[in-house]
Amino acid sequence: MSKMQLKATALTQQVMKEYYANCRESQARGRKVAWATVMMPTELLLAADIDVLFPENHAATCGAKALGPELSELAEAAGLSQETCSYVRCDLGVRKGGTSPWGGMPAPDIVFCATSSCTTVTKWFEELERFYACRFAMVDMPYNFSGAITDHSVDYIVAQLEDCIFQIEALTGKPYDYARLEEVVELAETAHEYWRKCLELGATNPSPITTTDILVNMGPIVCLRGTQAAVDVYKTLYEELLERIRIGYVAAGEERFRLVWDNIPFWFGLGSTVRRLSAYGAVIVGATYLYHWVRSVDPKDPLRSMGRAYSTAITMNQSVLHKIEKISNMLKLYQADGLIIHSNRSCKPDSLGSLDLKRAVETNLNIPVLMVDGDHTDSRAVSDAVVQTRMEAFIEMLERRKFGELRLAPKLV
Repeated sequence: MSKMQLKATALTQQVMKEYYANCRESQARGRKVAWATVMMPTELLLAADIDVLFPENHAATCGAKALGPELSELAEAAGLSQETCSYVRCDLGVRKGGTSPWGGMPAPDIVFCATSSCTTVTKWFEELERFYACRFAMVDMPYNFSGAITDHSVDYIVAQLEDCIFQIEALTGKPYDYARLEEVVELAETAHEYWRKCLELGATNPSPITTTDILVNMGPIVCLRGTQAAVDVYKTLYEELLERIRIGYVAAGEERFRLVWDNIPFWFGLGSTVRRLSAYGAVIVGATYLYHWVRSVDPKDPLRSMGRAYSTAITMNQSVLHKIEKISNMLKLYQADGLIIHSNRSCKPDSLGSLDLKRAVETNLNIPVLMVDGDHTDSRAVSDAVVQTRMEAFIEMLERRKFGELRLAPKLV
C-alpha cells in the first residue's frame, strides 16, 4: 500500500503558520502578548484576548533547527552554566543576538509561569520579567506524593489562578469575562479529548500513525488549546486514523519491534533516531511526552478543573512510584517490546527516578529497557557514536528475545 499523507498535517501547518504570523503582528494590532510555560493554564489568557507564546516551544524549534550549540554558547558566554536547561540557554542566546527560526518573539506584556514541570522556569521567568520590565504571574503547583491531588492543594492553586485573573484585569483594563472562559475551556476539553483518542488509536497493532507524525501535529495542542483551530486539527486526525485502521494501513511499513520513548526527544536528532531504529522495523509507537497534553477540564468549573488537570497531567511533580505505574500502563497499552529512556541532562525533573523505572519495567513487566544520555536541545551533550552503539546492542537483545536468533543485516546507520 502506498504511503498515505495525513490531511491533518497540512491543516496543522496552516494553523501554526497563522498562529505565528498573528503573534508577530499582535502589538501592531493593539493586542497584549503573554509568554507562558507550556504547563500553565493559558485558557485564562485566551479568554481575555491575550496572544500567548511559549519560550519552551521556541527553544524546541531552535533545537530542531540545530541551533542549540550556537545559542547555548552565547548564553554561557553571558554567564549561564552549561548545567542550566538548554531551553533557557536557547532563549538567552537569542536575546544575545543569536539566530531564531521564528525571527525572534515579540516582547511580552506579561509572563505566565507554572512550576509543575520544574522550578527552573521560576528563575527563567523572573529574569524575563526584569529583562522586559513586564508583569509576572506565577502558579506554584504542589508536588503530588500519592499521584492524586488533594482538595486543599486544589484550593491553593485556585487562589493563585484568581490572582492571575487580577493581573490580567490590571493589564487589559477590563473586567474578566468568565463566560468567555467557559467557552475557551470547553474548546480545550474537546481538543484534549480528540488528542487522547488519537494517541490511543496509535496504540493499535500495527499502528496507523508514527510517533514522528504525532509530534509533527503536536503544535496546536501546545499553542492553540482552547481554540476551534485545535479542535479542527484533532477531529480531522482522529477521523483519518479511524479510516486507516478500517483499511488496515500500517504507518511504519514494518513493526518487528514496538517501542515507547520516555522523556523529551532529541529535537535535533529525532529524524536520525527514528531512521536508525526503523531500518530494523523497530518503531517508536508511543511517547510519554505526548501524554502531557492529555487533560480533563470542565467548562462548568474551569478554575478547579484546570487546577487538577494542570497539576497532574505530567509526571515531573508526581512520585516515582506514580511515574512507574503510569509508564507501565502505557507499555501495556502500546503492546511494547521495549522502552527507551532518555536520561535528559536538561530536564532533570523528568529524568528523576529513571534507574528505578528501568529496574521496575525489566523486573515487573519483563520488558527490555535502553537508557541513552543526552539533551533535548544541546547536541554537544550527546555522543552520537555512544547512542548508536547502545541502540545496536538493544536491537540485538530484542532480536534474540523475540526470534531466538540474530537476523540483523547491515549495521545501524
